[in-house]
Amino acid sequence: MSTGNERFSHTFIDDQNILVGALKESNLDKDNSQEILDLVQDDLSNYPNYEHYILDVRQVKKVSNPALGVLLKAMNIIKHTGSYMILVMTEDLLQKIMIEQPIMFDYFAVFHSVDEAMEYIKAKS
Repeated sequence: MSTGNERFSHTFIDDQNILVGALKESNLDKDNSQEILDLVQDDLSNYPNYEHYILDVRQVKKVSNPALGVLLKAMNIIKHTGSYMILVMTEDLLQKIMIEQPIMFDYFAVFHSVDEAMEYIKAKS
């Protein structure tokens, strides 16, 4: 099952109870990241059985510091794997965020593909 719009989509992988959220924005600032978080929160009720969440931000090229704050707020809404929220992002974005906000990686497990993230979830489950 999938839901979404031009900014964001969810895909539920039923046999593994994994919900994958994919952002379709290239730039995230505080306002549009909050709007997307609101969409995610509203849509989660369509997937009451999900056990793990992967947030795929590979289309994002630029993230403002306030948008990262919204991402941290999402940790209160989205289920974790172990103590980590799972992110999929490009190496370029990962490097930028690691330099600007290294503390984020205390809370997020980061992968470069959804398949890698799913393997991590299988290993932790």
